Amino acid sequence: MNVEVLVIKLHGRFIGHLFRYALPMSRPVIRFVASPEYAAEPWDHVDVLSESMRAADPEQQQSFWLDVTRPDFNTVVGAHGDFQLPPFFQNLLPEGVFRRFVADEANIDSTDHMAMLAACGKNLPGAVTAEWEELQRSALQRLVTQNQDALEVTVAAEPFQDAISISGVQPKLGVNKTKEGRFVGRTTALDDVSIIAKLPSTEHVRMPEVEGLCMQLAQKAGVNVCEFALVPLSEFGAPHRYDLGDEVNGNFLAVTRFDRNQSKRVHFEDFAQVFSLPPERKYEGSYRDVADVLLSLPQCGEDAVQELVRRIEVNELLGNSDMHLKNLGLIYRDRKNAELAPAYDITSTLLFVGSVGHALHLLPGSNAIKGSPLWSPSNLRDFANALGLQVPKLSKVVQEVAAKAAQSWLDPILESKLTAKQKHTLLSFVGGHPHVVAALRRLRRLDLLQRWKDSVQIVG
Repeated sequence: MNVEVLVIKLHGRFIGHLFRYALPMSRPVIRFVASPEYAAEPWDHVDVLSESMRAADPEQQQSFWLDVTRPDFNTVVGAHGDFQLPPFFQNLLPEGVFRRFVADEANIDSTDHMAMLAACGKNLPGAVTAEWEELQRSALQRLVTQNQDALEVTVAAEPFQDAISISGVQPKLGVNKTKEGRFVGRTTALDDVSIIAKLPSTEHVRMPEVEGLCMQLAQKAGVNVCEFALVPLSEFGAPHRYDLGDEVNGNFLAVTRFDRNQSKRVHFEDFAQVFSLPPERKYEGSYRDVADVLLSLPQCGEDAVQELVRRIEVNELLGNSDMHLKNLGLIYRDRKNAELAPAYDITSTLLFVGSVGHALHLLPGSNAIKGSPLWSPSNLRDFANALGLQVPKLSKVVQEVAAKAAQSWLDPILESKLTAKQKHTLLSFVGGHPHVVAALRRLRRLDLLQRWKDSVQIVG
């Protein structure tokens, strides 16, 4: 029997092992086992790995960590019958075309989740690392069988651990910016990448330009977004094997990682990890579930819920139907207390798939009426009441977003590098949105309302 073992560290400190083994004719066991030393520390003193691993009763935290039978720590059978890592670790893996790119570079099977985690183990999101380790048989027996059975094993460490894990489905690379302004790959001098370069896609026209514009518009509407910049590909010096098609002379989006602070790593987890759900279930749950978590966290509270409401409205106005659980996250700047992470991956899916909606339900089990704004008066009231918050406060947030969008989005869209068709679609959608129309009438800016209408005709 072969046992593969990864050492899991948080902020450079050993916190446990993730291992995989399989007996003949049986499904593999993939399990995270916390170290006794890490488990013994109280939650309010220890560096936090995930809110999903918080015991309901602080007095039970140690027994929570040491219960190796918990679903949070064990194999998950995926929708396609694959044997996945425990949810927190599965969500650390790259996705889509970037996952295939990493697998090719590492010469491993992209469906081998353990090998993928190991390949990216030194460059994962947040402050977690995962590195291969060879253990003596006695140590393996304690780890795998909890000293209950004898164990005959062989262990072979794997060599490749130089990839970087970035979620999302478009072509991308981890890079650093030189003093001369060039964007290059990692070197021995620049071991940890601080910038994610989102490259053009042969499937979706002007994807970097669309996301860059949407991030800019979200910022103008008051959303706290991560640092980004649209940069000519002529300044991109990192080698890659992506086919960039006709946009090889276009632009890429340089997104500064908020989970890196110079040489230090800042811990981060997305809400799929918070809810202990595998990535393939990132569209489950509701925004109310997210808001409940935010209200329970001392560094978040009602202000963070208002920011969530703000982001939902921005995505509504942009026609973005992809703000799922992995596109919302928590950041631990002091290692212990979670804050709502800056917004990232905001793009108008309307321009690529031609339909609108929202990635999650507003309330558990609810369904939005097709063609109606998610923040209708009744939905806003139900959402606020479910959380015990005042309706007028949340209503004010929605109205402020709509007013800012109505007054500040027109010129950036017109001046953007989008295609004429994309501009026409976005101008028609935003300028004709009931919330934007109502905001301009409320502000008595019928002149600006007419400009929105005229602009659609001009770019059409």
